[in-house]
Amino acid sequence: MSFFTFKKTKTPVITSFRSALFALTLFRKSLFIAGFITAVAVPCFASDFSASFTPSGTNTEASDAQLTKAKLMIGQKMMLDFRYFCQDDTLSKQCRTPVTSMPQPLLNLLSSENIGGVILFSENIHSAKQLVTMNYELQANMRQAGKEALFIAVDQEGGRVARLPTTILPAFAGNLAIGASAHQHGNAFASNIGEHIGRTLLPLGINTNFAPSVDINSEPNNPVINVRSFGESPEQAAELGEAFVSAMQKAGVLSALKHFPGHGDTRVDSHSGLPRVDHSLKQAQSGDLLPFANIINSDTPPAMVMSAHIQYPSLDNTTIKNKQGELQIVPATLSKRILTDILRNRLGFDGLIVTDALDMAGISQFFTEEEAVMMAFDAGADIALMPYTIRNLQDIEAFNAMLNSLAMRIVKDKQKMEQLTASHQRVLRMKLHHQLGRYESKPMSWWLNEAQANTGETTPRSDKVIPKSKGKAAGFLEGNTEENAIESAKENTVENADKNAKDNSKIAAKTHANAPKNENASALYLKGKQIEKALSEASVTLLFGKNKLPVKAVKWVALMPDAARCLALEDAVLAVDANAQYACLSLIELPNKGLVSRLIKQSDALIVGDITPLHANYELGGLDRASQLANRASGAQLNAFGAYTMKLARSQGKTVIFAAMRMPYTAKAAMDYADIGIATYDYAVTVLQASKQSNASQDNALKKSALIDINSDEPSQKVSSQSLQTLMKVLSGKLVPKGKSPVSWQQ
Repeated sequence: MSFFTFKKTKTPVITSFRSALFALTLFRKSLFIAGFITAVAVPCFASDFSASFTPSGTNTEASDAQLTKAKLMIGQKMMLDFRYFCQDDTLSKQCRTPVTSMPQPLLNLLSSENIGGVILFSENIHSAKQLVTMNYELQANMRQAGKEALFIAVDQEGGRVARLPTTILPAFAGNLAIGASAHQHGNAFASNIGEHIGRTLLPLGINTNFAPSVDINSEPNNPVINVRSFGESPEQAAELGEAFVSAMQKAGVLSALKHFPGHGDTRVDSHSGLPRVDHSLKQAQSGDLLPFANIINSDTPPAMVMSAHIQYPSLDNTTIKNKQGELQIVPATLSKRILTDILRNRLGFDGLIVTDALDMAGISQFFTEEEAVMMAFDAGADIALMPYTIRNLQDIEAFNAMLNSLAMRIVKDKQKMEQLTASHQRVLRMKLHHQLGRYESKPMSWWLNEAQANTGETTPRSDKVIPKSKGKAAGFLEGNTEENAIESAKENTVENADKNAKDNSKIAAKTHANAPKNENASALYLKGKQIEKALSEASVTLLFGKNKLPVKAVKWVALMPDAARCLALEDAVLAVDANAQYACLSLIELPNKGLVSRLIKQSDALIVGDITPLHANYELGGLDRASQLANRASGAQLNAFGAYTMKLARSQGKTVIFAAMRMPYTAKAAMDYADIGIATYDYAVTVLQASKQSNASQDNALKKSALIDINSDEPSQKVSSQSLQTLMKVLSGKLVPKGKSPVSWQQ
């Protein structure tokens, strides 16, 4: 069956154009393509088409009642973020006070302007109790004002996009890891993770999740999608995406499929610019559009589809004027041909179309807030996500002024008013169908108890605490200045390393033996942790070097992307061998080559951890010094230094391991220098602060370790990583890697 037949089926419409099915539908598809090209592609050549800023219907004088009605309908189509808010005279751009409980001015804004929803970020989330209290207050505020319940949304994809603390909800390894497990486990992980996310979010008061991403990652240098994609196969993305959507929505949380029509083949992040996809119409049909079409026409279509801030000329090459007065190809978010003609009419989507955040540079650097919202509505969007940044009282006034202006423009145009009314009705129907008002129908204590029972917030810390090092080479090397390098190298004699390793092994064994059990964790949370571990172990992929496993090493040296990964790998090394010796250099700044050479000479094996594309500063874990971040090494510098180090270790007969922690494409070049290549598709770490131990006997034991500066006033750090635990299990022979790369990394 062609994925453009839009027929409801009992199974997802997963097509393979190599199958006999293709032959049966070739004629029908050819007819459709001809019509599709006529309806979509040919009009694209009508260039220099100005944006629909002028009324297309009959101008009419608007009464106050009409303006009020239109403004309230517009409010229902808005989804705002309140990441920060300052009630004093702090300037909007300088306000950094997180909103963890709703101040009265924001509550008044939501009810008075009939706002349809809010989106939460990590800054808004401190604990399960706080989150339930805030969300309950939000919904109660709307009910008391006689208004519709809110969409309360979050970006909880899993993997690198996870807003909730891991004490509430495990981050899991993400979509690419799910794709790597699919050849053996099918859609099991997609279903289990979708269900788990839904069951956890709903009691917290979050009823909408902007997930999953079904973009086809066909560009190795994609800076924004990469591991958020299920892989490069449209069919697999469709199957896994449908399973995720179905499971999460059955658990009661609405899904927003993203990013339509497909953000996978881009080299620009739409947060910072406007990407362009130059696929042909045929490529679009068989690639980017296929997952959306199949999932939309499955038995469990998504409640929402999110648009992408990308240019896609084969779908719409209409040109419009931006705020600089320049002509540019219309972004998909503002394209009627993409959102209405293709998504709504051709693919038959009858849910809600939500824009990606309108404050992203892909839109905001080209259009004002008001024009972006107006054009998105004209294009067919039902919800404008983050249309105006509200950080202080002045922003509230300016936002209200924008709503008034939009209302005046719409009521003067009959066609716009009809479109607004129809979209508003879709929003209300969706809220009614999914019973968003049910959250406030139960007492808050009900949800507090249920949310608390679902999390791991009361779980005792069960693993050993790894204190923050002061630069000893036998343990974690923090900083790579010349002075630190020379001092560390002097202390890292083989004799000292052997002594330190013996002391460390005693401490590690004692700490693990005395570790408390997770007796207070909920059954649901523990199940999530089991799923997290199982996915990591099912997806880890041996890219090359099977005959070099297991690695027989006692002395390990590592180059890791940052301080947090150094500490997390140390935790993983000692977990598989308490007698191991370990030294690690952070690659935030390029290390001293002399120190690297001396450490490699004394080691048995070298691990080089790679995160490509380079991860953002906010993902580092907060353990690197500000001075280091200011001089952070570039991706090109890291690649060159990694190659130099691996060649050096190989020349000395050391076992060299290349760990692709994000995308596996970089492993192709590493094959020339490394003995083993492993992909984890995940680089997440958990960093916890721990108070200093007061037990005198333990203090005495710690003083013996080169890993610890017992006189430090700084708090200890516990840093862990499921993906690095899995990596060390593979290297030590405790786990056979069974994952399969969902992208062609050797091409």
